[in-house]
Amino acid sequence: MIQKLSSIKFAFYNLIFMIFLLGTGIYLSRLYKSDFKMMNEIHIFDWFSGTWSETPVLVIWFVLLCCSAALLFINALFCSFTKQINIALKSKALQKWLFFILHCLFIIVLTCHGLTLVIGSKESNVILYPDESIIFNNQYKIEVAEVVFKDDINILKADKDEQRTLMTRKNMNRKHNFAKISLFKDSKYLTESQLLETKKVIMLAPLRYCSLQVTLTGFIIKDGKIGVNLIITKNILNTFFFTIYALMILVLGLYIFLSFRNPK
Repeated sequence: MIQKLSSIKFAFYNLIFMIFLLGTGIYLSRLYKSDFKMMNEIHIFDWFSGTWSETPVLVIWFVLLCCSAALLFINALFCSFTKQINIALKSKALQKWLFFILHCLFIIVLTCHGLTLVIGSKESNVILYPDESIIFNNQYKIEVAEVVFKDDINILKADKDEQRTLMTRKNMNRKHNFAKISLFKDSKYLTESQLLETKKVIMLAPLRYCSLQVTLTGFIIKDGKIGVNLIITKNILNTFFFTIYALMILVLGLYIFLSFRNPK
């Protein structure tokens, strides 16, 4: 059984099935846009309970996708510790060890993906304007003190499809546009909120404090007032996950480089 689960043939057929599911997901995302958007905005268990009664096909699709990912995890795990480790030990070549390490890092990345679905807190599509705030997880207060958007404001007035076309490096400089965000510790046991962190947050450069992260995903305009769209997450795996992910990319790059230098 272990030999079958660790085989390349098993991995191949599972990947074909996963590709089919991903293609089906593209089709379903066009039919159920709001449900797919909600999947990324709330905790997965809340999404399950809210979606099953109205569109059970989406829940079934997602469960099948998770099962396929779980099989990929099992395949990588068994392959690494029944085959790749033996090949690396016998060969002692750096390329073989890098390939084994890649398998191990991939297993960790898959594990983190699975765990982030079920642990932690997340709140998406949080829209705030200057001097507005939100209480997150009954522990933190996120306050927007200032919003600066120096590029063409007509970009924000366009509809969503047109915005995607206009939001290019030529039309927008992400470093020129920011929101000054403050993070406070908010508790009923404190007489006043305790300031933890303040940062000028730009797109792709979130505010981080321990396991909490505030990400700026876009700017909006309403009644002439510019605000921001935020995603707030708190997960103890965030830092570890992105570190392992970056390490996996580095190891992959080194493996490819050595493979080109020494094809054998």
